[in-house]
Amino acid sequence: MATPPRQDGELGPLAAKIQALFARQLRPVSDHQHARDVAATGNPHAPRRRTEYSHSAVARAIGSTDTYVTQLRYGQRDNPNLKLIQKLADFFGVDVTYLVKDEIPVGELPLYLKQPSVRDRVNNLFDKVRPNGPTAAPYTDDAVAAAIGVDVAQIRRVRDGSEDDPGLRLLQALAEHFGVPAAYLTDTDAKLIAGVNEQLDLLADLMPMAARHLGDTSSLSVLAAVLRHVRERDAEQAGEPPA
Repeated sequence: MATPPRQDGELGPLAAKIQALFARQLRPVSDHQHARDVAATGNPHAPRRRTEYSHSAVARAIGSTDTYVTQLRYGQRDNPNLKLIQKLADFFGVDVTYLVKDEIPVGELPLYLKQPSVRDRVNNLFDKVRPNGPTAAPYTDDAVAAAIGVDVAQIRRVRDGSEDDPGLRLLQALAEHFGVPAAYLTDTDAKLIAGVNEQLDLLADLMPMAARHLGDTSSLSVLAAVLRHVRERDAEQAGEPPA
């Protein structure tokens, strides 16, 4: 924890991990900003963008000051008390172990994030995967129920959390409908869940960005090019031929 501040401009372990949390754990923009985005795109179904938390918002949540949060993030201070570190971990939804153990690599953040419930994962699919692309209206409960052949009440119970054991077949059918691995809903594999969430976030973040700049269906080609690049990079790192 008490790693000396770097003199070469490179961040120490704690600061680098705090930077990673700010970059990964984004917040939805305010209602006012979302309304402005909707007006700018002319799309009433535009997904809500996400953005970084401000230092002052984090400071208020953990009982500190924005100056101290800034210093922690950029490595100017690196020896906070454990109570504050625990509050910081709770705020960003990460196991405190990630922050206090210098030997844990920064890139292993997804493995230490607190995993969302099945309800949250299902609702994430409804929010991020849309029938006619990310800028279209989301699926309705009725449409999904009809598509997978179940009573709409089952879908609603899963989405509001009143059904704590939805059943394997229902979760598999939902995963297939939304085009994600069944294990995303049926398993507790932190790496897999984090990987799917990251891909869903990429879709949600890039498509509105492309739409704002291009304003027409050519935004789809921009998104496709980005995804091709990501797949090729991942395949290269894994030593596999690109799909």
